[in-house]
Amino acid sequence: MLKINPLTAWRLLHGYVKLQTGDWIIQNAANSAAGRAVIQIAHALGYKTVNVVRREELIEELRSEGGDVILLDDENLRNAVKDAIGGAAIRLGLNAVGGESALRLMNCLAPGGTLVSFGAMSLQPLKIPTGLLIFKDLRFRGIWINKWYDNATPAERMAAFNPIFDMAKRRLLLTRVEKSYPLSEAKAALEHAARAQRSGKITFDLAH
Repeated sequence: MLKINPLTAWRLLHGYVKLQTGDWIIQNAANSAAGRAVIQIAHALGYKTVNVVRREELIEELRSEGGDVILLDDENLRNAVKDAIGGAAIRLGLNAVGGESALRLMNCLAPGGTLVSFGAMSLQPLKIPTGLLIFKDLRFRGIWINKWYDNATPAERMAAFNPIFDMAKRRLLLTRVEKSYPLSEAKAALEHAARAQRSGKITFDLAH
């Protein structure tokens, strides 16, 4: 459970923009497993997060996990972000949704900012207005963590894994588990894992 979402989060925060303590990043789908990992890792490293979600009931939950600002993904996002962070520059945006949600993130980025896409939950394409390229000079990147892992050297892999392992050991990085099943209930576990809107991972308890 550390190899996919936490590793993705680590690379999102380290592979594209050189962040300093106190810098802001913005992400959509902040309640996803990768989004929660971004919140926890960023919090541990001293970065601040604007977390965009679709449901109001997630706001307090993500705030309790270390999210600095949690906002609803709607047409007022740009103004809400400005009000929340006092006009601070956001140089890194993390997009797991695509479509209009990604466009709203773009509009929150500072000139020269970078949007990194690693998912397309809306199944909608990325729409990049020409004006954002010409007048804001935004950068657009993408990551598939499996490809990064395959191409990385053993030293590069461990440079990412070691701090993740350390954070997990210190309980600064936790993965939510909704329910754990014994192997004898594999069918029920798979059916549970297929349900929409789970609050955490479904795992097997190998001790039983």
